[in-house]
Amino acid sequence: MKNWLIALLLIVLAAAAYYYVMVYESSVEETPPPPIPTAAIERPVPEPEPEPEPVPVEPAEEVIEVEPGPEIVDETIALPPLAESDDLVFESISGLAGEASVMRFFVSDNVVSRFVASVDALTSRQVPGQIMVVRDLEGKFVATANEQPDIVIRNSEGDPIPQFVLNPANYKRYDPQVEMFEALDTQELITLYRDFAPLSQQAYVELGYPDADFKARLIEVIDSLLSTPEISEPPRLIKPEAFYLFANPDLEALPAGQKTLLRMGPMNAQRVKAKLQEIRAALAQ
Repeated sequence: MKNWLIALLLIVLAAAAYYYVMVYESSVEETPPPPIPTAAIERPVPEPEPEPEPVPVEPAEEVIEVEPGPEIVDETIALPPLAESDDLVFESISGLAGEASVMRFFVSDNVVSRFVASVDALTSRQVPGQIMVVRDLEGKFVATANEQPDIVIRNSEGDPIPQFVLNPANYKRYDPQVEMFEALDTQELITLYRDFAPLSQQAYVELGYPDADFKARLIEVIDSLLSTPEISEPPRLIKPEAFYLFANPDLEALPAGQKTLLRMGPMNAQRVKAKLQEIRAALAQ
């Protein structure tokens, strides 16, 4: 556009100069020469100046508008210190599972530390109540006395130990937790876990594993739960003192997590295992 304007100005100035020479200067008075008695001499008619060739006009530069890409939002959670993380963690879990379910099933203090300690203890013989991240089951444990057991089991003094059969009605106590666990969105759950992974790792170090990786431990525990044996009938129990134990010594020797799956019944155990398979696959990615 700018080159076209300059060319136009040059043409106008050239035309003005030509007009000044051919018109203005020819109008200046001069002393006329004496008349010549001959025929008037015809002055040659000047040939017209050739019209200037048009200056090529450069095409205007095409302006390509580029739509802005999606705005990149940093969704990284600013983590508080482990000892001050309960409010944020509890709020995040409530957003995933619903506040009512979280208030019903989870404790609200030392959540991350309890979670890490509970996971680590699932492969031991028992999970101490003071480290549990979930609340006790609702309702009472239900077992039916076995008055005529196939095998009499005696204690160290030789006295017969009372035997029972796990009542299938006891399985229903686990239904609400299993339904909540099954309904969790796996990807959202993994995202939440990864957001708080630094706190989980710190809690694992403070638990006494300074050189271990909690994620590897979590996968190891999930694998242990997935390998829980399946039993078709309600297990037989004994009650030597205040607590019920599995009458089958092989079952009683299982880790605490596997025994929990057996107590909740085969259907609930299958549902939990299916969800754990999803979680493990997502963690391994």
